[in-house]
Amino acid sequence: MTMIKKLPLTMAVIAAFFPLTSVMAQEFTQEQIDAIVAKAVDKALADRQAKIDAAADKKVDVITNPQTTAASPDMAIPFGLKFSGYARYGAHFQTGDQKYVGVDGSYNGASAIGRLGNESNGGEFQISKAFKSAQGAIWDLNVMFDHWSDEVNLKKAYVGVTNVLESNPNAYIWAGRDFHQRPQQGINDYFWMNHDGQGAGVKNFDIGGVQFDVAAVSQVKSCSPEVMADETNPSRITCTGSSDTGDNGHYALTTKTHNIKAGPIDVEVYANYGFD
Repeated sequence: MTMIKKLPLTMAVIAAFFPLTSVMAQEFTQEQIDAIVAKAVDKALADRQAKIDAAADKKVDVITNPQTTAASPDMAIPFGLKFSGYARYGAHFQTGDQKYVGVDGSYNGASAIGRLGNESNGGEFQISKAFKSAQGAIWDLNVMFDHWSDEVNLKKAYVGVTNVLESNPNAYIWAGRDFHQRPQQGINDYFWMNHDGQGAGVKNFDIGGVQFDVAAVSQVKSCSPEVMADETNPSRITCTGSSDTGDNGHYALTTKTHNIKAGPIDVEVYANYGFD
């Protein structure tokens, strides 16, 4: 034992692999010593990486964007419900009668010119729950309510599933009411296209590395329940705007081809057909 303590580091490593008598009885070249040391280092690094990988496998990943797609087929499912949302509530003050600055003819009103101090109060709040079947299919249920007017509206109520097509495990099949095709300029919250509605479709269908989405959707009928003085209507409820539960007679077949790489540019191609 005293002799081992006096050995150089490289010889101590060798002693870990060979009996002490064998080491003392042989002469090693520098190349042999370097090879043995390298082997010992590689083994130590491999053992360390194996422990890191084992610890990572035990962690539960969180579904980060259930309104767009469910978890990947090999992702662990988080326990309980997931809550997400966006809201802004604050005091407004203006010196004149006009609260917001708008642009004539813009698609989404005041936001086209800018957002800071030029938006009303409100919010949208979503609850999601994911399940994994014994066969490996991953289901997610999603419900969203919003408060952008004096009412609370149901904006989303849909179910989706992935890992059901053996040839295309990342394809996401959905049905219900959801946000749909909302390309956005984030700096001013400008949605230059919007096909929110209720229907069904498939997202992220892989075709040679390119992703393809297809859906059939119907626009939600506008309805804002208000109590009116109407003796002929026993409930005295009439609809004037906002959201209803049915369709308004406008329908669309929508497609989106994405994950197209053109050098540093990501290309997305939309092709839609609307009808009444």
